[in-house]
Order: sequence, then structure tokens, then C-alpha cells
Amino acid sequence: MKYLFLLVLAFPLIELATLIALAGRFGGGPVFLTLLAGALIGVLILRNQQLGALLTLSSVMRNGQQTSLWQLLWPLRYVFAGLLFIFPGVISDVLALLLLLPFKGPKIMAGPIGGDFRADPFGRPPQRDDGTIDGEYTRVDEQPTQLTDRKP
Repeated sequence: MKYLFLLVLAFPLIELATLIALAGRFGGGPVFLTLLAGALIGVLILRNQQLGALLTLSSVMRNGQQTSLWQLLWPLRYVFAGLLFIFPGVISDVLALLLLLPFKGPKIMAGPIGGDFRADPFGRPPQRDDGTIDGEYTRVDEQPTQLTDRKP
């Protein structure tokens, strides 16, 4: 945890050192245009990131399709990549590009043995759906009400 804190503190300094080195090598104009283009890409990614990715995720989960953890975290990767693009620096832009690559991770739903979301959480065997509804009932006959003839 201590090293993560130090990395978070050192990251802006590393980005700044990289920008200074790139500006010394290629000039300030191209580096500034690269930073501006990265920020615009990040804003566009975050602006176009709407409910679509989350709806895709929910449909995959609802249909029980095989998916990986990497695919389940796609909406989060998309937002994080947009934020990294907005953050000025070349290293953050490279990390954002790596997050946007469509890697496929290991499957987390391998069928009936591992992680079937449609399985019963209590371990009962799956039941056939033949249209019959099981249940218990008790018949309660209502007492007929007697109407009396009233004359106004």
C-alpha cells in the first residue's frame, strides 16, 4: 500500500519528466498538439460513454453468455481510459490505449460446472419447465349473503 501511494505521487513527476524530454527532442509544438489531441480524445470518449456499455453488460449477464472478467469490466475500462487520455502526459495516453485494446481474458462462466448465473444458489437440481405450477391451496367457500327486501 505504501508503494502504491508513492507511485501515485511519483506518476505526475514521471509524466512531467517525459514531456520535458519529448519537448527537448521534438519541440514544444508537436508535444503540445499531442497533449491537446489526447485531451480531445478523452473528452469524446467520456462524452460518448453513455448507458450503452452498461446495457450491453447487463444483456450478457441476463442471457448467460460466456464472458470473461476483462469483458465484464469493459465499461469501467472505457471510463478509466477516457480519464487517462484527459490527464496530460504520454505515459497516461499509452496506458489508456492499452486499456482500449480488446484483449480477451480467461472465461469466468465455463458452463454448468463453474459460474452459471442461472443456476440455483441453493444447489438444488434444475427443474423442467413443463407449464405446471406446484403449490398448496385451501378452498374457502364464501358464505352467501342474504339480501333482505327493503322497501323505501
